[in-house]
Amino acid sequence: MKKFAKMSLAAAIAVGGLTSTASAVDLEQAIKGVDISGQVRYRIEDNTGVFGGADQEDQDVNIDVTVKVPVNDNVNFIANFNMDNDDQGDGALTYAGGNSTVASGNDDNTIGLDEYYFQYINGPVTAHLGSQVIPGRQTDGLIGQGLVGLYNAGAFTIGGAALYNSEATSQTIYSVIAMGSIGPVSLLGQYTDAEDALDSYNLKADATFGPVTAGVEYSETDEDANNLDLSTFKAYVSGSIDIVSATLAYVGTGDDGSGSIDHAVETPAEFLLWQMGSGNVTAALTRGVADLDAWALDASVKVTDSISVRAAYADGEAGNTDLTETLGQISYKMSKNLNTYIRYSQFEVGNQENDRGRVEVKYTF
Repeated sequence: MKKFAKMSLAAAIAVGGLTSTASAVDLEQAIKGVDISGQVRYRIEDNTGVFGGADQEDQDVNIDVTVKVPVNDNVNFIANFNMDNDDQGDGALTYAGGNSTVASGNDDNTIGLDEYYFQYINGPVTAHLGSQVIPGRQTDGLIGQGLVGLYNAGAFTIGGAALYNSEATSQTIYSVIAMGSIGPVSLLGQYTDAEDALDSYNLKADATFGPVTAGVEYSETDEDANNLDLSTFKAYVSGSIDIVSATLAYVGTGDDGSGSIDHAVETPAEFLLWQMGSGNVTAALTRGVADLDAWALDASVKVTDSISVRAAYADGEAGNTDLTETLGQISYKMSKNLNTYIRYSQFEVGNQENDRGRVEVKYTF
């Protein structure tokens, strides 16, 4: 009996070993071709005299991971996981990432599966089905659920989207987009309709001649329930000579606000230096900055392969209020995937002032 028990135990271990080996092989095959990318970013900030209010300290940790899993020759599954921990110290509300509506002294902790969609690629056709970033330049990474399709016709790509339950509006969004190039000129045009809410369009063109690039961009949004002038016009010229690069930019907004669907600070269609921009920088500005007329000069010098110095200045008016921002930054690229910088900015709005500083470390993989 004891001998049989020992044999049974040996057999079980052997079978278990074979099963574990088979599982390991299956797992290896399952993850073959899986692509994982993302970033880990840490920021600490200090705001001194926030427009006449109390000082504020803020630290923010962001972990962002994207997983791309091949399903077959034409289909991939893509998911994005994001964790953000914004720990706000004493003082006024933060403008520095996280949720600006969270009272100071509290934590804004979010963990979520932001994107999850199937990607189909077959020659010139690409289609996404699921929860994904709303395409275009008029939102700051807002998510919608539905279908996005693109067709590459050579020099031009055309596409369309139908998304519901989006973070931009509770209405279903329909959008068409076209982009491409003619010689040195790159063009983009997009029209977006949110049922019974708004119509919006974005036009962008830029051209590169040697080391110089010049471009213009215009966005306009018409709300169905309001007759408001919501628009943003941008123009810029940038170039580089040896170790020096610089951009001169102009921005103007409509009498009632800016032209994007989403008035977040970092919407690509809007202008932003750091504190001064055409998007929404406080909870009170629900449609961006109205009647803005401003210009900015932003220059960088590459001191070494790993160290660069940046200086920028912006000046303008929002209605009858003067706006200026002066910014300085030193960046250190420790390795290909590890970047750090120290930044300081002084932002003046009329006779009020906010001094803001930041240290950031970002690791990408």
